[in-house]
Amino acid sequence: MYRRVIFVTALAWLSVCCPAVAPAAVVEGRVYLDTNGNRQADAGEPGVERVLVSDGRRVAATDAAGQYRLETADSASLVWVSVPRDHAVCGSFWRAVGGAGRADFGLVSRPQSADFTFLQITDTHIGREDLLKRFAEGVGKLPIPIAFVVNTGDLVGGVDVVPPEKAPAQFDRYLGAAAAFQQPLFNVPGNHEHVAFNVPDADKTHPLYGKGLYRKLFGPMYYSWDWGGIHFLALDGTSLPYQEKLGADQLAWLAADLQFQPLDKPLIVFCHQSLPALRDAAELEKILRDRQVLGAFCGHLHRTFTTQLAGFPVYHTGALSGAWWSGPNPDGTPQGFRLVQIQDGALKTAYTNREGAYPLYVSAPPASSVQTGATEFEVVLVDFGRPVEMSASFAGSRVPVRTAARERLWSTWKGTLDTRQAFDGDRVLKVVSQLGGQTTACEMRYLVVNGRVDPYRADAPATLKMQVRAIDAPDVILLGGEPLGVIPADTPKETTLEFKVPAKRLGKLNQVTIRAAEQGTGKDQFSVGPVWLEYLGKRIHDLRYPTFDRHTIGGNDPARGEKDLYFCLPTE
Repeated sequence: MYRRVIFVTALAWLSVCCPAVAPAAVVEGRVYLDTNGNRQADAGEPGVERVLVSDGRRVAATDAAGQYRLETADSASLVWVSVPRDHAVCGSFWRAVGGAGRADFGLVSRPQSADFTFLQITDTHIGREDLLKRFAEGVGKLPIPIAFVVNTGDLVGGVDVVPPEKAPAQFDRYLGAAAAFQQPLFNVPGNHEHVAFNVPDADKTHPLYGKGLYRKLFGPMYYSWDWGGIHFLALDGTSLPYQEKLGADQLAWLAADLQFQPLDKPLIVFCHQSLPALRDAAELEKILRDRQVLGAFCGHLHRTFTTQLAGFPVYHTGALSGAWWSGPNPDGTPQGFRLVQIQDGALKTAYTNREGAYPLYVSAPPASSVQTGATEFEVVLVDFGRPVEMSASFAGSRVPVRTAARERLWSTWKGTLDTRQAFDGDRVLKVVSQLGGQTTACEMRYLVVNGRVDPYRADAPATLKMQVRAIDAPDVILLGGEPLGVIPADTPKETTLEFKVPAKRLGKLNQVTIRAAEQGTGKDQFSVGPVWLEYLGKRIHDLRYPTFDRHTIGGNDPARGEKDLYFCLPTE
């Protein structure tokens, strides 16, 4: 049975190379139709024409007999096939040839519809196998067929901070859990897949260092494949020493790969890091500018939002792990995944909760926003086109909700979040759906600042604590606009400071301001985090940020001269 295939690209009936690289050896081989599925080229099994093959620098192509010839400059090269439409690869799509050699690839016929749905997951940061395994098993139970799943990086917890000999165990956990996917799984490397690059004095000659272990387990760091008439590109956004960029070799490969694609061929791009934030985003934009890119999908930031590059949308997707499996993502979006629907040549997508048979989540406004007055909220429900009843309440009062849009797989609902009568503090928007005899609920906790002071009074003093990351000048701490203390300029990095807060200065909602001191022509560039308030044995964080929050202020931007944080005391 065909599962968990990780594809990589090759080029068809021609050969394109990077002119700056001198060929050192020749790899030859054949791409054939493995009609009996035995992973061997038997007599009478035909070759497959115009299939792309690459070593990451050059791209070659198969002729009418399925033969290819690839000049490679890498003595430790990997060679891989870009799996064409309506096919799957038998076994691995890549081979470690070590310079000159032969690599044959068998394909089997797998008809594909031009209309299909796939999932993007990202930042799995696996620690426990059971969590990812349970999700994978749930994907197999969805009432619609899922063509494939793409994991856009940070598969593991972080092999970048462990020595090479300890790194394989993390990938073993990931591979063990990922085996539960019934669909083909395409992996994209993230920064945390690069072994020991954050380990001081690491042995950079170790064969597993950096990209070594990933290449050993998963093959190429970047590749392509076709599905249902679309050309997919998986990119590696990590250069070592660590920079978020593609690099000259990868860009040259990308340009070569695309020479074999018509200008009107639809493209979809995957990369762990945000494409517009790459150091060589301008070079990438030049390559993609005249192409029909339906969209790009990224992870890395543990946030959900959309930007653009070269006129196409770049969808940033929240982590399946949220805050490393300890809670929601930093922007308040739940641990989740992205549904991507291709229909009639158009792409539609929605992010949603990983929990529930009919996932539901509040997509707007973001949990990191401060609510004043009235604003519109938006809910996404993955209902698979089935009839549903939806209700909502805010701060305990019922809120009307209406259908705003309906796609084939999900629906969008809207209502008005009116905070004008709410006291300042944390207030909950709760949404409940009734579908197919099942109830699904989702809550979003918002920070309300209207100037309506809650009469609540504290029963005990508190302590404001913060970990200092960087400071060059004495920065002021304010509570409710009044001085609370000063962070000394000579505070060592990673020091945790404490500021005592008398009970009489505490309210239900407590605004803490960190104000950067004047320094030179601008403000002190100050970094602190996490910041929390200890009250009656409880550790209270600004509800808009996760417990690993970090805040940087200062510099020459006047808008970054101070940072406001809000701490809501418990009512019980």
